[in-house]
Amino acid sequence: MRGILIAGLMAAPGMFAQGLADPAKIPPQLASAFRAAPTEQILRCEVTPEQPVLDFSFHFQSGYSVNVPMEQYLGPNHVWVIFTRVTPVDGKPAYLAARVRLPDVPPNKIRTDTFGGFLVGPGRYKIEWAMYDDQDRVCRKEWNIEAKLKRSERNVKLDIAPGVVSDFAGRGLSPQKRAPDDAPPFRLTILLHAAPMSPRRTQMRINDRNLLMSTLASLAGGVPAISVRLAVFNLDKQRILFSQDDFKLASLGLVSQALNNMELDAIDYRTLQNRTGHIDLLSELINRELTSPQPSDAVVFLGPASRYVDKIPPPAADAAAAKLRFFYFQYRPLQLRGPMLPDSITNAIGRVKGRLIHITSPADFANAILQLERAAAIPRTSLPNQ
Repeated sequence: MRGILIAGLMAAPGMFAQGLADPAKIPPQLASAFRAAPTEQILRCEVTPEQPVLDFSFHFQSGYSVNVPMEQYLGPNHVWVIFTRVTPVDGKPAYLAARVRLPDVPPNKIRTDTFGGFLVGPGRYKIEWAMYDDQDRVCRKEWNIEAKLKRSERNVKLDIAPGVVSDFAGRGLSPQKRAPDDAPPFRLTILLHAAPMSPRRTQMRINDRNLLMSTLASLAGGVPAISVRLAVFNLDKQRILFSQDDFKLASLGLVSQALNNMELDAIDYRTLQNRTGHIDLLSELINRELTSPQPSDAVVFLGPASRYVDKIPPPAADAAAAKLRFFYFQYRPLQLRGPMLPDSITNAIGRVKGRLIHITSPADFANAILQLERAAAIPRTSLPNQ
């Protein structure tokens, strides 16, 4: 029976994200996925849990990273299906599931990482985790977590109740009603910089990835947007990893898959030879917004500072004439609060007369969103040409 469940999820066309399962639709045999069978084959992997930390939306985010020796695979069409059961003390378990499709795997001796994450309220939880592959092998892990405010966070008002489990799309959370005096609706473009929090590192860590996912969800779901256009990009790879003109939180799984694919996919030699490819990509992203037949009211670069400091050439159109407001919500970890050279994204924002806002805490993020909403509320016709 368990084999039928696994095989069905391997082939499920829409299941990508670390998504929370609807309690009414959980198949009874899912519980068996967390019980070891005497004859099961072992999938070699190393799981590193992440203890809960307060994110920019006043939730606790937690998760894990998985390191897998890829010599266990060869060729195309390999798949992982990942199950997570999160059980609060004195509460009912919540189930999350994900499917990860691997790129073509050549003969190799490399190890690669994939990630998963979720949100929890204050409290203690037991985590049971299992990852199956298309060869019916399984890797397992169990651990415990405790979500609680640090002494420095004791005045924070949490936006999630004790014992609650949610995915990054907010499934599992109580619906939030917007205040009647909230900002008017507007069209938003988010340009998500998928990179490590520290420009000195080349690989993303679990907290990097989970921060990207949670802040994207908070921004896209927390503003009164008529529509959200999303592009996820990486300057090292010099390409757009994911793009969607009418982005919904239900598509967060596709973003998660794109981030996983970025980690699984090596940089090819042609990318390394193109010394200005990162600048070309930034110019493309900005010019695409300036010349769009359906322009947004505001464009937000969201993510950490890049390792590059080059300046982009003048944009194809004038931002003031196009009536666009550009922002750069730049993550600044506390250990990087000292002086930094302007990175390429900061320089690009300067070209289009945009606004740089440093984000080091949930309060900074809330203030940045407030500034965005106020700016987007200004009618296009009342913006001066400069």
